[in-house]
Amino acid sequence: MNPISLAEIRRVTGAESVPEAAEERISAVCTDTRRMTTESLFIALHGENFDGHTFLAQAAAGGARAAIIDRQPRNIPANLALLPVADTRAAMGLLARHVRQQMRGKVIAVAGSNGKTGVKHLIHSALRHDLRGSMSPKSFNNDIGVPLTIFPADADADYLVLEMGTNHPGEIQLLTNIALPDIGVITNCSAEHLQGLGDLNGVRRENASLIEGIADAGVLIINGDDPEILDATSAFTGRRVRVGTSQRNDLWASNVRCAMEGTYFKVEPAGMNMFVPLLGEHSAVNAIYAIAVARIMGLDDDRVAEHLQSASAPEMRLQLVQAGGIWVLNDAYNANPASIRAAIRTLASLPASGRRIAVVGDMRELGESSGECHREIGKFIAGEFAPDLLVCVGSEAKAIAVEAVKNGMRVDQIEHFPNAAAATAITARLVDGDLVLLKASRAIGLEAVARDIAASRRPPLAAAS
Repeated sequence: MNPISLAEIRRVTGAESVPEAAEERISAVCTDTRRMTTESLFIALHGENFDGHTFLAQAAAGGARAAIIDRQPRNIPANLALLPVADTRAAMGLLARHVRQQMRGKVIAVAGSNGKTGVKHLIHSALRHDLRGSMSPKSFNNDIGVPLTIFPADADADYLVLEMGTNHPGEIQLLTNIALPDIGVITNCSAEHLQGLGDLNGVRRENASLIEGIADAGVLIINGDDPEILDATSAFTGRRVRVGTSQRNDLWASNVRCAMEGTYFKVEPAGMNMFVPLLGEHSAVNAIYAIAVARIMGLDDDRVAEHLQSASAPEMRLQLVQAGGIWVLNDAYNANPASIRAAIRTLASLPASGRRIAVVGDMRELGESSGECHREIGKFIAGEFAPDLLVCVGSEAKAIAVEAVKNGMRVDQIEHFPNAAAATAITARLVDGDLVLLKASRAIGLEAVARDIAASRRPPLAAAS
């Protein structure tokens, strides 16, 4: 970010008073005193289990010149200017919007139920070799993470890729009005966070609100296979690019083939052959979102195709790793019904010399629809692809096991464990050639099973002589 004066911060955030050093300038914004830098602004956020106002002394010692606060602290460091506001979190968003407006390059915002992080990585992979830019780290996708991505971005860079998540109505609208994207991407809409968003229509309405921050001269790249999301975004008057698998789209994937090394497909209507080192049929469509963005940014298709061949997958999103002779398909970062279906299809599409084992856990935040959603997954697994062994983990996943039996799977093909720690019992029964899928909501912690498999296949340490 470009340096900004305390007087300007006061004007942007509506701070109640201006410090004596009003013309002093800051060049970084931080909310964590462990990562403070010199000439920085500290924003004192607070939540149920923490209060940044108790760390003002540490902020000052770490290099903060000023702090935005919304309550009077007990002790005020002598060398720290204070900017009182009504709500530090809201002020953070206002300041981030102001910083974003100073950016020369394009801001690209990615929303949707599934694939946001993967699409973000693919867009960055497509652009970064020929253009200067950055993307949000990890899942910095809420009203804290998005500002914390905007603040350190180079104002003179060509692009910034942001991820926007939601679990309650109004969150995407808030984020898009902070980020003011030039290019918006809506990957898909499926049953997720129903506890806060109500139903699938609520999910669509929430993600469709991304258009409220896109200027008329901006571009919306959208899942053209979902007529409901097309209808929900019909108010957008700018340019649209529809992406998917059907020929009614502007760009679509055909001839999709999955292999252990990645996904092969064609980009239509040009018939361009593509490969991405990511797994699953949905990876082809995710890559086409990146291609659409790259075209808008003026890049050549052949260059983009070359760059996407070296794209990397986000951690624990269909990551295929080998532990001894066992293959682990780690998709344990999160789960909802659509992403579990995609993971199961990926498991079915990959070659395996041994058994295909699906370890599937609870899907959280589905509200009153949770029972029905878990039963639907059990029915889907039994009907679409019955693995050699189905391991269900968590209290809600019991419904997956019950429904799978009702729909034709044998009882001896299914096991249920109350938690991930108990599910590590399957490790002792794995043999070389097995392919194991791990898929559940983040809270279940199925990465514990991945760690146990890896540890069990390590060669023993040699005894000291």
